[in-house]
Amino acid sequence: MPVQPVSILPAQFVPGVTTALYASPGGVLTRIDALGVCNVATVAVQITIYLVPAGGEAGPANATTFNQTLLPGQSWNSPNEIGKVLGPGDAIAAVATAGAALTISAGGLQVTPS
Repeated sequence: MPVQPVSILPAQFVPGVTTALYASPGGVLTRIDALGVCNVATVAVQITIYLVPAGGEAGPANATTFNQTLLPGQSWNSPNEIGKVLGPGDAIAAVATAGAALTISAGGLQVTPS
């Protein structure tokens, strides 16, 4: 059972519309070990993060962080997604109340079951 540490989400802006930022590859389980968000804007901005099942859509039923406010210059490590496992095709999606204001990054492990 090969296990590979990976950068699940290299640092990138959170869009102003709900967007899938990462999908677990086919035949792979992905465990989220760290997920951080940084507000690079000069105003407070909110983020909502979803863990979306394969073939599903982001919505209230799969929100894991909802309207978390980050103040200007604030960095925040979300505890809500840590330890969660994404099956093949499951995705991390997010939306910010202002585009190009928040950056998000995540790391974890990918496991290929034997």
